[in-house]
Amino acid sequence: MSILPSHRQGLYYLEHCRIMAKDERVVYTRDDKALTKFFSIPPENTNVILLGSGTSLTQAAARLLANSQVMVAFVGGGGTPLFLASLNEYRPTEYCQAWVTLWQDEHKRLSAAKFFQRKRAEFLLKQWSKLSNPKPDEAAIETLVSHYLSHIETAEETQTILSREAEFAKKLYGLWAQCTQVKNFIRDPGKRDYLDPFNSYLDHGNYLAYGISAVVLWVLGIPHALPLIHGMTRRGALVFDVADLIKDTCVMPIAFQQAAAGQSDQQMRQACIAWLDQSDAITFLFQAIKEITQR
Repeated sequence: MSILPSHRQGLYYLEHCRIMAKDERVVYTRDDKALTKFFSIPPENTNVILLGSGTSLTQAAARLLANSQVMVAFVGGGGTPLFLASLNEYRPTEYCQAWVTLWQDEHKRLSAAKFFQRKRAEFLLKQWSKLSNPKPDEAAIETLVSHYLSHIETAEETQTILSREAEFAKKLYGLWAQCTQVKNFIRDPGKRDYLDPFNSYLDHGNYLAYGISAVVLWVLGIPHALPLIHGMTRRGALVFDVADLIKDTCVMPIAFQQAAAGQSDQQMRQACIAWLDQSDAITFLFQAIKEITQR
């Protein structure tokens, strides 16, 4: 029996290798002096494969991955940015039709946006308590979350939610900067400065969240162009909405902890992937989106 996409564990980032089919299996190869080593990839337990620098993919391997509903994406070095991702339009229609109906009703769209923020806060409170130190004081987190949700509930338009969300994220950055003893931290997306691993690691982790979110929406057959909060004409805006459900919980803590500990970007990605797995982020996203479409 095939493993449901919501329960698959595989998220691969590969560099300097060739992905191919061998005996109806998907493998990637690496040369080690005079030897060529083969490593298996289990498609039935894989959601997404990120192909970084120096990679190639054979047609036969692409066929096997497509048959197992694995998303393949070509990315830059270190896993960012995303250049191209495989998308198959032959997806289930149930969730797409429900989402379109919701999206066309302004009041339902606002209600769904608020629901997303409640789920985001719920996930954060549940998972942050499991993090190892250093981490912010739990009382401070609960107070911040409570104030945020009170503002969300009174919002009368999605633009207000977007503004409140930005303020909430800024305060969360402040809590993590304080507990990891980072002075004068300013979030600066896209900054490629080895002297500022905090911003760099946040970017790397966010791309993992974007990839997972895109996979979840793709599996459910929901178009990325029907967002709840982010710009209505922004390409892939719904991916950003969905990724926000897990970025605070699964990316921000690991990025700050790993940067403060002086870990490499590779170690940070490995820690982030492990935490995404431990917190059941993919399952959480599937459940949240399904719940929205069934309300």
